Amino acid sequence: MVPNAQGLTTAKAQEHALRDGPNTIPLPSRNTLLFTVWAILQTPMFSLLVIAAILYFMIGNLEDASLLASFIALSMAITVVQQRKSEKAIEALRDLSSPRALVIRDGVTQRIAGSEVVIDDLLILSEGSRVAADAVLLESHQVHQDESLLTGESEPVPKKMGDSLYSGCLITQGSGLAQVSAIGSHIQMGLIGKRLTTIEIPESPLEKEIRILVVRFAVLGLCLAALVLLIYGLRHHEWLQGALYGISLSMSLLPEEFTVILTVFLALGVLRIARAGVLTRSAPVIETLGSINTLCVDKTGTLTLNSMQVSAVADLNQIRVLEDSKYAFAPEQLEILRTASLASEINPVDPMEKALHEAFKQHDVMFWNTTHTWSLRHRYPFRAHLPAMANAWEDATKTAVVMAAKGSPETMISLCALTPAQTATIHDQIQILASQGLRLLGVARAHLPIDQKSLPKRIEDHHWEWLGLIGLHDPLRPEVPAAIRTCQAAGIRVVMITGDHALTAQAIAQQAGITSQGILSGKEIAQLDEQALQQAVAKTSIYVRITPEQKLQLVQAFQANRQIIAMTGDGVNDAPALKAAHVGIAMGERGADVAREAASLVLLHDQFSAIVNTIQEGRKIYTNIRKAVLYVIAIHVPIAGVVFIPIMVGLPPMLTPISLVFLEMMIDPACAIVFEMERAERNLMHQGPRPIDEKIFTLEQMGIALVQGIGLCAILLTLYLGYLYYGYTQETATTIGFFSLVLSNIALIIVSRSPTQSLSQLLGTPNPAQKWILLITGTSLIVIMASPFLGQRFGLVALETQDIFLMIGVVFISLLWFELTKLLYRKKYLFNKNISCNLHLITN
Repeated sequence: MVPNAQGLTTAKAQEHALRDGPNTIPLPSRNTLLFTVWAILQTPMFSLLVIAAILYFMIGNLEDASLLASFIALSMAITVVQQRKSEKAIEALRDLSSPRALVIRDGVTQRIAGSEVVIDDLLILSEGSRVAADAVLLESHQVHQDESLLTGESEPVPKKMGDSLYSGCLITQGSGLAQVSAIGSHIQMGLIGKRLTTIEIPESPLEKEIRILVVRFAVLGLCLAALVLLIYGLRHHEWLQGALYGISLSMSLLPEEFTVILTVFLALGVLRIARAGVLTRSAPVIETLGSINTLCVDKTGTLTLNSMQVSAVADLNQIRVLEDSKYAFAPEQLEILRTASLASEINPVDPMEKALHEAFKQHDVMFWNTTHTWSLRHRYPFRAHLPAMANAWEDATKTAVVMAAKGSPETMISLCALTPAQTATIHDQIQILASQGLRLLGVARAHLPIDQKSLPKRIEDHHWEWLGLIGLHDPLRPEVPAAIRTCQAAGIRVVMITGDHALTAQAIAQQAGITSQGILSGKEIAQLDEQALQQAVAKTSIYVRITPEQKLQLVQAFQANRQIIAMTGDGVNDAPALKAAHVGIAMGERGADVAREAASLVLLHDQFSAIVNTIQEGRKIYTNIRKAVLYVIAIHVPIAGVVFIPIMVGLPPMLTPISLVFLEMMIDPACAIVFEMERAERNLMHQGPRPIDEKIFTLEQMGIALVQGIGLCAILLTLYLGYLYYGYTQETATTIGFFSLVLSNIALIIVSRSPTQSLSQLLGTPNPAQKWILLITGTSLIVIMASPFLGQRFGLVALETQDIFLMIGVVFISLLWFELTKLLYRKKYLFNKNISCNLHLITN
């Protein structure tokens, strides 16, 4: 890298941002108010409402037509607000998911949003980085860029100092420093970016299931509406009124709330997850979170803090363990630290290399400053099959070339010429340090004549001299043991995959609470066939010295055992495993861009507890969607019944289009607010994972919803038809029936908040939106009854005292019916869940 690179100052960066704008490609927006209104008017529900208003006008009922038009406008306003709320959530997610950039500002390395990059920013690039803006390469260490996005050529292009790098393209090899030359719509990718509006996002399984359900209800509603039109027209010869009743029936059966549920729940749900530190790159992953039964995680940075500190240095003669962060080294041990520092990046991002730099700098500032005058002659990057890296340095006097290398102890031992006694001593030291949970590095050096014109091409071609071991302490995150216990209680098996030594991994696993029947190493995996590996992963939860390529093998082996896998990763080579896993989880702070793009989730702060919280939130979102959908089905049954059945027996329906609009204005907020804000079930993380092929609701759950709806329909029809039978006016029967339905709907909302909790438990469990629904509904009913105009339009009249008591009794009977159906379901539900969870824990 360019020595002492300071980058822009914060003030200068802000000045450039004001001058040039954000580093984003402006796309034409279709989300204007007029476009949104037009899209709403094209939906079946609003089309029916408009037709109903026209029919009222044709019949000559101008007051009802005007009132229905007003309700249409109000309902449209509510829908617009809901859509805008979802769009804002999506925009916030888009900001979070924008590409990140590693820049130098004020002399400090920092990661910022790609949209905040400005002209003249210094970009730090490494293998796996996606370039955030067009830039000129200032320093190149074997940089190769994949420019297939622009040229269509799949072969990476080598880049040297002074060459151009293009925004959106991937660094496939090497590292370097580049200065931004163009941003926003001025980059080479600008024209391509404008084509993004033509990309269609495929439906998720949940969306397909809901769409099929909506179509079935719509077809049923249209068929029954046609039947009502035909029967009423032939019987009364009033075809316009028959059409109006048919529209009422269609409206009562059309569950247009389903689209509201999916849009609002998923948009707000993934935004809530993002605010908790996890970016959901695709909403359909929410469907999979509740099915995860195996969670494969890295050790470093996920289970541990990734806050490295040098704790021990060992040469062939002794081990020096440091206490209280006081660095006190013998000359031999200082040489080990110096060489490890020289084998690292000049401006390190990796916490391990930062710790090496810090330890060496604190002990020998003079040599640290001298090193900045050296020039890097060649870099040997880390390779998956040879976990080691080296740098060749030419000193300031140009009289020597110093070779510095570091890597896994086993690799460095294999590169050095050691006697059997020396090898045995090193292995003893590894055992001692690794058993303390320390991450170990082997360090070696080599010297070359200054007049040697070409350096060997590979690390293996040098004659390396063993210097010693460095042990780095990376403490376990304090929340990890509790989070792992939560996973285990939820039927989720936690598997640790690391590149560290077996004893290091075992010590950390013991602290974390991960149990395993043995440990499997990368070398052992390489010797197993597919069937043997499948048998091994069934009982092994600790994997050591694993290469990124072997992560994919493990994913496939777990999947062959019918496990639903979540896999973490951060490197370029982790991308295939992340893509293959049911839920790929990339590291947001230290992960490569290509890993983040391959993953379904991105941990913004690389914390293990965030994974567990996301699984819980995913389970909650899915179960709340299920509650809302089942509630919609349950409430639409009586709404449709009190319209259809009276018409079939030659009586006017209990509900008019205006009444139906009022009910829809209650149902929509209940779905979009009450159920969305419902807290997670108390036992949610004590249940086994949901089968991956399980539908949004089972036939049993659908049956409960239908039974609740049919029961309420029977109660309301008995009340309505009974009033008509005993000679009460149509208006009185409609009034008591309508009020009973509205109040019973509120009872159903409360009861439907949980399939397992009783009414008393639910009333003691706060839901911020529930009180507002109750308040608004109650106020609306009072306004309707107090206004002669509104009361007349709804067909309502004042009720006698005995009518009010009867209505309260009907609502109470409805509530008892809801609770009875829940009680029967709850006993079977809890029994089946306990059996399922116990079987899962036994088999795993």
